[in-house]
Amino acid sequence: MSADAPLVVTGATGMVGHAIALALAARGDRVRAIVRDPARARLLLPEAIELVAGDVTRPETLAPALAGARGLFHAAGMPEQWQADPLVFDRVNRQGTANVLDAAIAAGVPRAVYTSTMDVFAAPRGGKLDESRIDPDPKPTAYERSKQDAEHEAARREAQLQIVYVNPSAVYGPGPVHVGTNSFFIKLLTGQLPALPPGGMSLCFSEAVGQAHLAAFDRGEPGRRYLLADVHVSNRELAEAIARQVPIKVPKVAPEALMRGLAAASEPLARLFGFTPIVAAGQLQFLLWDAHVDASRARAELGYAPVSLEEGVARTVACLREQGLVPS
Repeated sequence: MSADAPLVVTGATGMVGHAIALALAARGDRVRAIVRDPARARLLLPEAIELVAGDVTRPETLAPALAGARGLFHAAGMPEQWQADPLVFDRVNRQGTANVLDAAIAAGVPRAVYTSTMDVFAAPRGGKLDESRIDPDPKPTAYERSKQDAEHEAARREAQLQIVYVNPSAVYGPGPVHVGTNSFFIKLLTGQLPALPPGGMSLCFSEAVGQAHLAAFDRGEPGRRYLLADVHVSNRELAEAIARQVPIKVPKVAPEALMRGLAAASEPLARLFGFTPIVAAGQLQFLLWDAHVDASRARAELGYAPVSLEEGVARTVACLREQGLVPS
């Protein structure tokens, strides 16, 4: 296949897909993005990136974008956040993955990189997490189970398509959308967090994640998984790092029992009245898991280059200020 054939990206208006698309375009690759709304996407992506209307939940829309492609980066997904209808995670993450991989196989695409998550692995609370142990049991949240099931869908297609798996920890940094960790920045800097949730997480910076996907496509081993993480922090440590960039008072950490009760009580009310819980049960579950990700395989085989917490926080705050989402 010609070297100037396009590389297709799903999720290019999301955090990870956007970073992948920009990194590909910056190194001179021909990039084609599958987007639901081309007019909106044009505001977020440079002119050099070709836009094709499509939706991973509608398989009949995918063939035109994948025709003649030499590779696929499947980064579209519903991230771990509140959804009033938890079935949306399965529709987007599992079935959407099956749809886009089937379309790639039908189009004769030879190779794909699938953006998975650290959540598919097993580790004790506060323990070390590496690629050696996929969790054999269903995870406790709808998001996590949908990503487990999406990996199963991908594995069933490995005989027809070379698939490399990239498993980021919590992604933060510049991007067009701000969910997950970036929403923590926004809530903290706009006074919407009266108390910090307990626990912590491993973090990876969005631009480094994008570069790791390119390396996975170029030299990752098919069927192999690559965890990404730059640093592990408690929620208090992250808040203190943000406070070193912006003079704010860091809230106290709320007791775990209080946060569990708040999350459990707020979700039924959120569904009934249509608001978003301050901390959803799935988010709290992830923070209390507090797993420490070992990214040594990605560093050794992909040349993954972690970004320091200070640099990552400074650049994230600058992005949020530029977009008018936090006070300047």
